[in-house]
Amino acid sequence: MSKRLQKGLLVLILLLGLGVRLYHLADRGIWYDDAFSILLAERPLNLIVQGTAADTMPPLYYFLLHIWMQAGQSIAFIRMLNVVLSCMIILAVYALGKTLWDERMGLAAALLTALSPLQVYHAQEVRMYALLTLALVGYTLAFVRLWQVDEAGQTDWRAWAGLILAGVVAMYTHNLAIFSLVFPGLFLLLRRAWRLLGLWLGSLALTGLLSLPWLVLVPGQVAKIQAAFWTPRPGLAEILQALVIFHTNLPLPPLWLGVALFITLAGLTLVIFETLRYHPRGAEEGLLLTAALLPPVLLFGASYLMRPIFVPRAFMLSQVVYFLFCARVIARSQRRAPALLLVGLLITGEVIGLVYQAGYAEFPRSPFHAAMLGVQTAYNRAQAVGKRLCIVHDNKLSFFPSHVYTRNLPQTFLDDVPGSHNDTYAPATRAAIGLFPQPSIAAATQGCDEVAFIVFDKAIREYHEMGYTEHAVIAWLADHFAPASREQYGDLWVLYFTRTP
Repeated sequence: MSKRLQKGLLVLILLLGLGVRLYHLADRGIWYDDAFSILLAERPLNLIVQGTAADTMPPLYYFLLHIWMQAGQSIAFIRMLNVVLSCMIILAVYALGKTLWDERMGLAAALLTALSPLQVYHAQEVRMYALLTLALVGYTLAFVRLWQVDEAGQTDWRAWAGLILAGVVAMYTHNLAIFSLVFPGLFLLLRRAWRLLGLWLGSLALTGLLSLPWLVLVPGQVAKIQAAFWTPRPGLAEILQALVIFHTNLPLPPLWLGVALFITLAGLTLVIFETLRYHPRGAEEGLLLTAALLPPVLLFGASYLMRPIFVPRAFMLSQVVYFLFCARVIARSQRRAPALLLVGLLITGEVIGLVYQAGYAEFPRSPFHAAMLGVQTAYNRAQAVGKRLCIVHDNKLSFFPSHVYTRNLPQTFLDDVPGSHNDTYAPATRAAIGLFPQPSIAAATQGCDEVAFIVFDKAIREYHEMGYTEHAVIAWLADHFAPASREQYGDLWVLYFTRTP
């Protein structure tokens, strides 16, 4: 393949990846996590440190977002930071495939990454996972380079610097990054590369030393995870879910879920079979296999020693490595039929995920913007006749995105039940962001003539499933106010009440 053709194909893949990442960038709804990042990143840097220290994540992504938001505040512009990071991931995956094998493998892996619904999702989400993935792919690329030059009896100090830098970025981005950063140790131990293992341990120690200013706060964050974290203990179902997410992403409607599961199992089986049967298994394959399997295995095991932390977004490096194995089968298969079948399975899965993901507007990504436009109209109408309409959210999950969309509209939200799995909004984080919940519905509606209560349909159904005839807050409002009207926006309800004379 000529260099000119290689560059042309890489540019086309980048443009394709950029195109799917820009689709619906402005009008796709935000949810609680997006809003949390935006509201915290708006604050001064010292308050960002305060807020993240009481939360579960390090501050680097919020720092970058804070700087980025100085140039623009629209949802589309805010999301562009992650779009840029995600496009850099495509380039890094290409470089990794090219370094391991050749340009064709790099281009094939880059194409799969460009169209991956999981990668596109995190390119449009205002969270740190695109930055984490970029750092981990960069870390892997640096280690591959170090292994190759060591095999040739040389040393590349720039690669060592890149390894340490990428490791530090990952550590300041996500507290679970360490589960991915340790894979070179196992690989070198299995290869009995003692000299390089010693050097790598030194680099890991230096990475830890440079991360020490934040690491001293991690025990407190771990304690918070232990007290309030919502993921179930992993089993076979969670492993299957992770594999489906790698191929098409979730959630999916029941019909497409069956198709996605077939694509996942067929594609994975084909990659394993073709790799074992036709491709030599050298050091590079062992390195990639270690990078793919060790992080989820460690997270799986740790989930039985502490609160569950087995979440696919924490080991997105594994998806990238899987794409590299897929690319090797596609570009080097000795039989054309399996390669074409694998391409068909992977692209079909990615298209299914992208199409459904683009139009998804259900919990927790409900149509908050549309709902608040309706509430804004009701608020203006109440003000016109001299009445006070109080806007109360059942919890922070609907309040935060609604507040980002309508900053000028006075709203409040009810506090989480102390000690529950939803009790994640720490007092120090509240002080850093400057938004505080109300302790009760009585306190939230004191002195109100009318009330607009925003609640997820999911929350109402959960009360019914527990045997209650009505949601507790709705029942209280019905006893103290007269029900007036209700509006539904997808799976989000806005219930209006009027104070009786």
